[in-house]
Amino acid sequence: MKSICVILIILATMCSLSMAAQTSVKTSMCKVVGVLADKETDEPEPMVTVCVSHKGLPGGGTKKVLADNAGRFEVVLPILPGAYDITVAMIGRVAVPRQITLAEGDTLKDIGRLYVTDDVKMLKEVTVEAQKPLVKMDVDKLTYDVAADPDAKTLRLSEMMGKVPLISVDGDGNIEMNGTEKFLILQNGRKTAITRNPKEVLRSLPAEMVKSIEVITSPGAKYDAEGIGGVINIVMRSQYEGHLTTLGADAGTTAYSGSVMTMSKIGKFAFDGNFTYNRLLLPEENTNLLRDAYGAAGATQLRSEGSSKPQGNTEFAMVNASYEIDSLQMITFSLSGMGSQEHTMSDERTGMWNQGGSLAAYSYLRHGNLKNSSLNGTINLDYQRVGRRNPRRTTTLSYQLSSAPSRNKDITQYSDIVTGGMAGVADQLQLYDSRSDRRDKTNEHTFQYDFSTPLGQQHTLEVGAKYILRNNESQNDLYNSQGQSAEWTHNDLRSNHYKNRNNILGGYLSYTYRGKMVSVMPGLRYEYTYQDIKYLSGPIGADGNYSSHYANVVPSLKVNLKLAKSQSLRLEYGKRLSRPSIYYLNPYFNNLNPQNIVQGNSSLEAENSYNLGATYGWFTRKTNLTVSLNYRHLSNGIESYSRIIGDGGEYFDDGKHYAAPGAIYTTYLNVGRVERTAVDIYYKWNLTSKLWVTLNTGVAYVDLRDPSRQLQNHGWSANADLRLSWRLPADFSLYAILRGDTKNITLQGSTDGLVYNYFTLSRSFLRSKRLTVSLRVADPFHKWLTRTTYTQGTGYHSQVDRTYSRQGFSIGISYRLGDMKHSKTKRSMHSIYNGDLKAAPTAK
Repeated sequence: MKSICVILIILATMCSLSMAAQTSVKTSMCKVVGVLADKETDEPEPMVTVCVSHKGLPGGGTKKVLADNAGRFEVVLPILPGAYDITVAMIGRVAVPRQITLAEGDTLKDIGRLYVTDDVKMLKEVTVEAQKPLVKMDVDKLTYDVAADPDAKTLRLSEMMGKVPLISVDGDGNIEMNGTEKFLILQNGRKTAITRNPKEVLRSLPAEMVKSIEVITSPGAKYDAEGIGGVINIVMRSQYEGHLTTLGADAGTTAYSGSVMTMSKIGKFAFDGNFTYNRLLLPEENTNLLRDAYGAAGATQLRSEGSSKPQGNTEFAMVNASYEIDSLQMITFSLSGMGSQEHTMSDERTGMWNQGGSLAAYSYLRHGNLKNSSLNGTINLDYQRVGRRNPRRTTTLSYQLSSAPSRNKDITQYSDIVTGGMAGVADQLQLYDSRSDRRDKTNEHTFQYDFSTPLGQQHTLEVGAKYILRNNESQNDLYNSQGQSAEWTHNDLRSNHYKNRNNILGGYLSYTYRGKMVSVMPGLRYEYTYQDIKYLSGPIGADGNYSSHYANVVPSLKVNLKLAKSQSLRLEYGKRLSRPSIYYLNPYFNNLNPQNIVQGNSSLEAENSYNLGATYGWFTRKTNLTVSLNYRHLSNGIESYSRIIGDGGEYFDDGKHYAAPGAIYTTYLNVGRVERTAVDIYYKWNLTSKLWVTLNTGVAYVDLRDPSRQLQNHGWSANADLRLSWRLPADFSLYAILRGDTKNITLQGSTDGLVYNYFTLSRSFLRSKRLTVSLRVADPFHKWLTRTTYTQGTGYHSQVDRTYSRQGFSIGISYRLGDMKHSKTKRSMHSIYNGDLKAAPTAK
């Protein structure tokens, strides 16, 4: 009996130990985390099923989870020591083989990036009529995958931009985002020469240099509050190892160009650069003006006929470099610059007529010789450190130096002056030969600190601060020459020297929650601006010096809802602002054309806009669809305001400047109130494996008002952009653009719409298709285009007809040297992106 008791005690002890061991196994868990990414582009792969299985268990004991919108996944496993295989369940795609080992005591296993590639075996067995979705929508941005677009090998970047949702590129190359040209464009999160000259630079860069284009319609708190339309971030290719150089040349009827692009990645050092030269050979354009107004001696109608022929060239250079000091620290450096030179000869016949239109009060011939040169350059230096225990925790220190000098030389001569019923025409209109020498310069220093840290797997907190020191300077000197004298005399009353300094201090706080079905991103930004204005010489003088300051609190909120596996709905609210640049602030009284006088306004304040938006996205391998509804309210908007000078003329700046009767005086005021409601639709459809179409279209209703002057204009505007990509037999590729725009509404009038078409036929040759030849034709069916601008003001209305040509034919050749393979090149996660200036208007 005693021995039986001993045996029972031993059995009970063994059972107890066994249960304790089992309990230990059940409670000993390990979390495996990682990020799914495409092997070629390094872009995250969202909403993919991840499978983890133990190699030693029958059937593998597979556990499955679904990655979120950013490709992140986490699997909680009971620790069974041994090896585990990680795969994905995705049609036509497989994961690069990955195996991990878990041991007792492991609680967290971060495997980093798990790369996914096409299933070559499956692709050989079936005919694929679809491609990877090119558009991806996240809580903070919409991304177009340029690297996955086959057209990237032959298109320029400006042509590729028209394929991106919410971005519009018209036939003249003007870029709009969310219905406005007031947006900020960045390169790798930095302000570069592209920021200041997007139209010129983007049509020079090959699209194959770009990895993706990010469209941020309501930028979060970490971005400057500038850019009413939002932010476009162009992400350059960087995830490669080896060396690649591409040589390109293009020659045609309207321009010729040459370019060299190079990339190198050796170990911890990465370098890429690009240089492009463009020479423009544009045909002559003609302008006709008809203006009915009140003038002297009963004259009411101004007629003007002019012609001009611009020629010029641009040079763009860019260098990016990065060095990984160790696994935690990295330094990145970038340098970009653009120079341009333009020479325009013009002739204009102007006359004022009476009410019957038969007798000229006066007329004259104006000859113009304009030479303009500009240079802008930006240097960026970033230092980044990631956390030793948590690689998602980053600290970034950044410095940026930006400079943009320009010079404008304009010689104006008058001849064939005829006086009718108006005496002293030359003195009243100051029809004296003149030479204008204008120098503008902007220097900017920016210091920035950014810190980002995860709060668990689904939460991220970001904070940062920024200080900008910006100095603007403008010097305008005008010289007159009367009679046959060849001597130029300085005109003190028509010259000025002006300085404008801005100190801008900003700080932000941003929080992001990324769940499987809901992601939320609220943020708050504060910006304080101090402005100091000094008049160093000229008619205004030191008495006009003054200082001002103002503060802006900028909230933002974005919510992304996962409706289904491939469908999302994003809701967003944000406040944006636009500070006036020196173009609008400079008070120089520009009356070189005495019938069209322009003067800036140093008292302008920043514009404020409030945006509400909703975007629905449906992305599959066959179709990509986004539908966006946006409402924007703009208060205190900077608008150009034009009015007629009545009988007797008018003096400005305490009698120092005079405008003759019948002249149009234009300045800039904080008077605009804009209400804009728009629907934008983007649809990409893979008809077959060799043919796909892209439709980018939008409709908007705009209401513009200036209550103080009882001005109002409203109406509908629309655009439709249809793009066709077709892989033809014998390895030929055809790319076609058909685009139409309705009229553009302004506060005091409108500008006619336009229709545009463009075709590219290309073919690659040699091994690995290193040589590519492209034939391009723009507007082959229309040699000349006439666009009319209508303006209505108190006491006058005008019509300006501009006739010009966009037709052109060209042949382009590019050749690749070297090869690149995939690597894990790092880039700074944060950098400086200034863009708080309202850009000068561009011609349309």
